[in-house]
Formats: sequence, structure tokens, C-alpha cells
Amino acid sequence: MDYTNLNTTKVATDFYKLQQDYKALKDRFDTIADQYQTNKNQINHINEKLTVSLENMSDAFVAIDNDWKYTFVNQKACQMFEKQPEDLIGKNAWVIFPEAVGKPFHKVYYKAMRTKKEIIFEDYFVPWHRWFENRIIPSKEGIVVFFQDITERKLAEQKSKDLNAKLETRNRELYESIIQIQKINTELIHAKEKAEEGDRLKSAFLANMSHEIRTPMNGILGFTALLKEPKLSGDEQREYIRVIEKSGDRMLNIINDIVSVSKIESGQVSLSYKETSIKDQIESIYIIFKNEATQKNIQLKINNSIAENENLIRTDQEKVRIVLSHLLSNALKFTASGSIEIGCFKNLNTITFYVKDSGIGINPSKKDVIFERFIQEDDSLNRRYEGAGLGLYISKSYVDLLGGKIWAENNSDSGAAFYFKIPIIKPHEIDKEFQTPLPQIPYVTQQLKILVAEDDSISLKFISKILKIFGENLLIARNGFEAVNLCKNNPDIDIVLMDIQMPVMNGYEAIKKIREFNQDVIIITQSAFVFTDEAEKAIEVGGNGYVSKPIDKKQLIDHINEQIMTSRVKSLAKSLS
Repeated sequence: MDYTNLNTTKVATDFYKLQQDYKALKDRFDTIADQYQTNKNQINHINEKLTVSLENMSDAFVAIDNDWKYTFVNQKACQMFEKQPEDLIGKNAWVIFPEAVGKPFHKVYYKAMRTKKEIIFEDYFVPWHRWFENRIIPSKEGIVVFFQDITERKLAEQKSKDLNAKLETRNRELYESIIQIQKINTELIHAKEKAEEGDRLKSAFLANMSHEIRTPMNGILGFTALLKEPKLSGDEQREYIRVIEKSGDRMLNIINDIVSVSKIESGQVSLSYKETSIKDQIESIYIIFKNEATQKNIQLKINNSIAENENLIRTDQEKVRIVLSHLLSNALKFTASGSIEIGCFKNLNTITFYVKDSGIGINPSKKDVIFERFIQEDDSLNRRYEGAGLGLYISKSYVDLLGGKIWAENNSDSGAAFYFKIPIIKPHEIDKEFQTPLPQIPYVTQQLKILVAEDDSISLKFISKILKIFGENLLIARNGFEAVNLCKNNPDIDIVLMDIQMPVMNGYEAIKKIREFNQDVIIITQSAFVFTDEAEKAIEVGGNGYVSKPIDKKQLIDHINEQIMTSRVKSLAKSLS
């Protein structure tokens, strides 16, 4: 190199400048190096603190890169996964845990990685039988996941939920119990009010019954005492006897009503359906009450619109008769003048009977309760009309048993109308029997041998007096055992009049014993029992007929005559066959 033309001054200056620049660069480099080291130290310190924090945190934490490889796993996560850090770092998460593929965790992780949006969710991981809460935070490098085992919390929540459900159920049951208690309290209040009203009605009823029973008793005992007085004229004696008979009938009606109510209340009323003529029912009731209506100057009318070919139905004719009797009796009681109409008409599949009067009518406030027991329209002590207040209750009970309905209305002008309807049941041909009128033989020509089985002396004396019309050939038994022996020893007995209630052997047992050796003798039962269906039971054990106490003379004689004629007709038909 030629240094001849070299400007040393310029070179020195340039060198010096370069030296200064180098020094400045070196100083700057040293500063940067120092700052880098400082920053590096700070970063390492921060990483150490972060690592310590992540290691010491209660939640499990993992970092996963975009290739699904673990880049960091804290100790809590290792414990939860039951693996060491070296088993996880750098490994693909789905390779290590293939059982998670396709599960909600797998789908949610992919969604967070794809959308780069933070997701928090809970789910039950079936393979591990545990609940986990996950917070997935995405970044450019991948995702970091904070998760914790919330199984205990979930179990506690479920327990709390179950407990709340039980509490809700208990609260609902408690509420329903309170409602039920309130309902029961309301019912108890109503029952108390009804019981108090019932007590009042019973007291009024008993006071009324006392009056109703004592009044005819006073007539019977009083006029019986008057009959003992000497020097009575024939007219006076007949008048006293008439009063006694009327009082006795009134007493008997009261007793019959009480008996009927007792049978209704005890559920011992049964129905006996048979072919019944509507026309005969109406006319027989008319005949019974015609005389009483005439005496009160009341016109009693019949209005029967039933066609002749529809006259026969199947029903319990005795129950229908009783209902009509009660309604007509009430009409006569509450009608001072005018008219009473008894009638019937057909409506579809029912027959409606009615009794209309021109009497005092019905108090509108009482119309809905007059069919209840112990109820009378006027139950005060100063009431104007006699009666026990049981007739309408008995009538309603019988109509209900017949499958019908009974109701009352006030007439537009005056008086009241009582209606009851019962279903039409057509008689079957098998029920229709050809009946030949029995020849009526005068009683004096019927000399009969009769056995009376009766343990009551007064009843025996009364029956014996009645039966004298059939001759003097009368045998007496004081109990069922004696009756059986007398029948064995006297096979020519025509009729046995058998009381039901007797010592040693009752009437039913005696009838059974007699039928073992004598099928032809006529046995008529008679009893004062009222709580069972004696007539049906008497027929079942072998009886031919039944009469109830107190015995009516004409009824007993007619019944004996009818049984004798029936027996003779059957014997004649048997001999001709």
C-alpha cells in the first residue's frame, strides 16, 4: 500500500471517531445486556413465582398447546390424573386419556380452541364417576384449563335438592293437612249445629210424641173407667166405646209409624214386588178415607188417567198403599173445607201418584225439610194439628227404596199438592196366575178344629173369643214344644194359629217340626215383632199365612176363611188330576 499521499490527520480523526462509536456501541450493548439479564432474571423470578402459585393453587391447572400437547401440569392436576409430570409434559392429551374422546369435555375443549373464546362448564365424567368444573381460557399458543373436582359440592347440592323436595312435599302435605283440618273444623261446626238442631228437633219430637201417646191413652183409660159407672144408657156406652176405638186406632197408628221408622233406620225394610193394580190401589185408599172426608164435609175425588191396558205393574203394593195413606191422611188433617183429589198419570217410564188439597198449604221455608225425620211444619207447643211428624219421612224412605222420587208444591190458588213417582215395571206372564173366585161359605157352617199356640194370657183369651165362630173345638198350647206334641196327637187339626215368640221353642222352630210329619195342616203365624220381615220368614219355614198384632177380628176371620177355601180348592184340584 502506498502511504505517501495518506492524510494522517484525517485518519487519526476517523479512527478516533470510530473508537468513540465503538465505545458508545459497546456501552449501549453492555447496557442492553445488563437490561436483558435483569429482565431475564425478572422473568425467571416471575416464572418461579407463577410456577409456585400454580403448584400451590387448590385448582388443577394444565396448559395445552395447539397440537394438544401438555406444556405445563401442576401438582394438583397430577394428583387428580394419578400421573407424574414427565408422564404428561409433551404428550398428546387425547392419547393419554382416550376415554375422554367424544365426551363433553373433548367437545368443549375443541370449541374453545377453535373459537378462541373462554368457556366455563360443569359435567359428570362417567369414566371417573366424578363431577368437574372447567374454565378454559384460549390463547395463541393453545389453551389453559383450570378445573376442580366438584363431586362433593354436587352431592351436597343434590342432597340439598332432595331435602328441599322433601320439605316442599312436607310443606304441601302440611298445607293439605291444614286445609283438611279447616275442612274438618267446618264440618264439625256444621255437625255441631246439625246435632244441636237435631237435639232440638228430638226434644220437640219427644215432647210431641209424649203428647200424641198420652192423648189417646187418656181417651182409652178415661172412657174405660167411665164404662164402669152404673146406670149408663145404651147410647152413652156406645159413645164411650166409639171414643175408645178411635183412641186405640190413633195409638196404633203412632206405634206403627214408630215401628216403621225403626225398621227404616236399622235398614231392615225389604221390598216385596208383585203384580199390582193401580186402579185398585187408588180406589181402596179412596174407600178407606171416604167416610172421614164426608164427616168433615170435604169432597174426595179420584182422577186416574191410566189406560186399562197399562193398569197392571210390578211394585211393592203395600209400600205404595202406605205412602198414599200418609199423604191422604195429611191432606185431610190440614184441610178444613173444600176438596181433596187423589190421582195418578203416566209419564214415560214412570207412574206419578198425587194428592191435592185445598187446605192451608206449605210454608215455603219448610218445603225442603218436611220430608226429614222429626220435622213438622209447626213444632211449637201451641200447634193446631195432631200427629207425630213421621209420615212424610216414612213416605220418602219408601219411595226412595222403590227407586222413585217424592216432592211437594203449593197450589196456585190454595192448598198443597204432594207427588211421588215410581218406575214402571211390567208384570211378566209367569207372574200372572189364573185365580178362581173362592166360594164364600158362611162362618157358621165352618166347624173347625183349631190349635192356638200363645203364651200371653190376654192375647189367648181375646183370640179364643174370636175363634168361637168356628166352633168350640179349640186346643191350647203355651209354647212351641206343646204345639208340636198336640199336632202329633191330633192329626185332624184344621188350623194352627202360631205365635212367633214363645218360651221353650219359638214359633219358627215349631212350624219346621210340624212340617216334618204334617204337610197339610194350615199354619197361620201371628206376632207383635216389628223389626224383621216376619211374613216372608213364616212362609219360608212352612207357614201358610200371617197376621200381625194387635189382631183385628174381621181381618183374622177373613184370613182363616180364605186359607180354608184355598186349601179345599187345592185338595179338589189334586183329587181331579
